[in-house]
Amino acid sequence: MIVLDGATLGVADIVAVARSRERVELSADARARNKATWEAIANRLARGGALYGATTGVGALRDQVIAEADREKFQWNLLRSHAVSAGRPLSVELVRAGMAVRANQLGAGGAGVVPELLDALVIALNEGITPYVRELGSLGTGDLSALAEVALALLGEGVVWPEGADAAPVAARPVVGPVRLGRRDAVGFMSSNAFTGGHAALLCVDARALEDARLSVAALSFEALEADPVVLDERVSAARGAPGQAAVATRMRELLSGAAVVPTAPDRMVQDPYPFRVLPQVDGVSHDALGVLESAVVRELNARPENALIVGDGLALPNGNFYAAELGAALDALRSALAHSASLIAARVSAMIDPRMTGLPRFLAERPGPESGVMMLEYTAHSAAAEIRSLAVPMGTQSVWASLGVEAHASLAATSARRTTEALSMLRILTATELVVAVRALALSRRVPAGAGTRRLFMWAREALPGGLEDRAFGLDVEAAGRVIDGLVE
Repeated sequence: MIVLDGATLGVADIVAVARSRERVELSADARARNKATWEAIANRLARGGALYGATTGVGALRDQVIAEADREKFQWNLLRSHAVSAGRPLSVELVRAGMAVRANQLGAGGAGVVPELLDALVIALNEGITPYVRELGSLGTGDLSALAEVALALLGEGVVWPEGADAAPVAARPVVGPVRLGRRDAVGFMSSNAFTGGHAALLCVDARALEDARLSVAALSFEALEADPVVLDERVSAARGAPGQAAVATRMRELLSGAAVVPTAPDRMVQDPYPFRVLPQVDGVSHDALGVLESAVVRELNARPENALIVGDGLALPNGNFYAAELGAALDALRSALAHSASLIAARVSAMIDPRMTGLPRFLAERPGPESGVMMLEYTAHSAAAEIRSLAVPMGTQSVWASLGVEAHASLAATSARRTTEALSMLRILTATELVVAVRALALSRRVPAGAGTRRLFMWAREALPGGLEDRAFGLDVEAAGRVIDGLVE
């Protein structure tokens, strides 16, 4: 059971709710905070106070006054008019992640929505009722369209995925009894980047797991090339003082512990090529960028992002907490760092098929000429790396003009999250390609790695990959290696 208390929700909790269907419970304090804010809004309106999204329109219509008699209809109108998502449907796990984040944020007490709507959100999560939401519609200034469609589905409009999501979507039915909207329930529910925050939480877990898989494969490549482990020396990391570099070097030393690499052997080159020599420096940047993203995500999960933020006995603070600049920038930075790591992986593939680096036949072919070996896997590797670099363009370099210019800037954090998902998918393929080449180099040299982590990975990969050194459709080898990578990240 995951307790949503508005303050301590973590990345692992989102994964449990989104992927493992863990049940959730709203803490008593969180429920009380939401209700107290809901009542504070009522007091403010009773005193004749203005409130954005309650007594006024929204966006460029903020100068339009909403009569008291029209307020309930206005809340329904806001939800319906904002339900504009388009494109591919979001996966059930992404929708559940967004729902869990928003329930927790509402429990933090800055929005004050009608209690039955919050109850419906928690019940839907526990009963496997997942609103049908599409991917497009957020500019990173609030996941308005996605949250509008969630709210409508909870209230009985729109469609939902049935439990298990194996069947086609079905018409939504009210999750709780009739709910009377009023005050500012629509804006209160929608004013958040909960979907982007939930998506980013899942990305943190996936990227961290893939990071360790990447380093495991890189360590195998170290043994395949008999690269000099001196670059992983603690004194080297200390000389630069970068925490990510030190963390990566430490992990690589663990994976290579016991490996029979002799840095003082007489036939060694003075120093190894960049793909091996600068691995801690390059992958250290990815490591640190992921840490920055993890910190930003945790803040987002427990934020009070509503505009206006309601504090005290109805004091409304107009603000921009709904603006996901930090989250978008952290996602952009991670993709940029991963682009460097990807290029380094592709370069290691190139090094391992080069006889000048390995002393093995060209392209790791048993009979170069009649056989091409893994020549073309270099193309696969660099193609995947190019895809990742193309996805590294930061969303921060773009902007939008919306709502008649009132909203003249956007973080585009939701787009950044989608690009990061695509980058991780390409990075998985690239890592699998490196694994195929490293295993082949070791097999061709008739060596079995001896590192604490590399030997286990090598034996596992040898079982999963086709045997033999003959030419074949090596794309199938990459697919098999991808399944090995999936096993490492689970």
